Amino acid sequence: MIDESLFSHLQNFGLTQYEAKAYTALLSIGTSNAYKVSKASEIPRTRIYDILDSLTNRGIVMLEETSDGTKNYTPLPASVFLEQAREKWFTTYNRVEKELKTIESENKQAIYVSTVKGESNILAFCRSLLHEAKQRIIISIWAPMYAELLTDLQVCMERGCSVRGITFEVEHPLSTLDNHRLNKSHHSPDNKKWFILSVDGKKLLYGHSSEHNGNAFYTADPVHIYLLEDYIFHDVLVNRVIEKEHNQEVATQILSEILAEMKINF
Repeated sequence: MIDESLFSHLQNFGLTQYEAKAYTALLSIGTSNAYKVSKASEIPRTRIYDILDSLTNRGIVMLEETSDGTKNYTPLPASVFLEQAREKWFTTYNRVEKELKTIESENKQAIYVSTVKGESNILAFCRSLLHEAKQRIIISIWAPMYAELLTDLQVCMERGCSVRGITFEVEHPLSTLDNHRLNKSHHSPDNKKWFILSVDGKKLLYGHSSEHNGNAFYTADPVHIYLLEDYIFHDVLVNRVIEKEHNQEVATQILSEILAEMKINF
């Protein structure tokens, strides 16, 4: 029994639903005539010849016609089909990547901040930035999102990138990252976890942690980058001083006084 979702996935490779059904039916039953393919795939007999002709013209199915006029169809082996699909995808991706980046580079309009919405888009954007990183990554991040990006951060380090910054509620962060002490303000009901990701001092993504499925903000503006990198550096500095002095109580008292002056409750 073929999972129906397979047909949807094959449509991402450029097949129609009927073409996907015909091809998988042929893989299942082997070389067959149109009648058997129609029966196995549940494609109407009025459509099966058009579908098989289309697959034949694209080289996904091979046609043999016997001396008595019988037409038999043989599917391209799955490994060959998949390799062709992979090659086509990479060729298309490389061409589109080059053309889109050329178009983008020709745009002289200054773009300071743009919004990235939703968990999957935020994580994909982070991974894209990490993939592009050449020298250094500076990060401030909470445990759920850290877990999502850990492998990508490790790959960056293996590539020779410096990874520095601070984590929250992470039990065993990478050795180059500091783990932040927690205080009451971090657990405030109104407090939403955040992240900051700066790459090579040139690109910055920051906002609500991805699991909130909210918004993040991308910028290449040097002022934004300087301010948020500086914020992380100061966070690391204060965290290390407090840990060295073993003076969490004093830190909490000072923070309470500052927030009280600002009329912020926590």
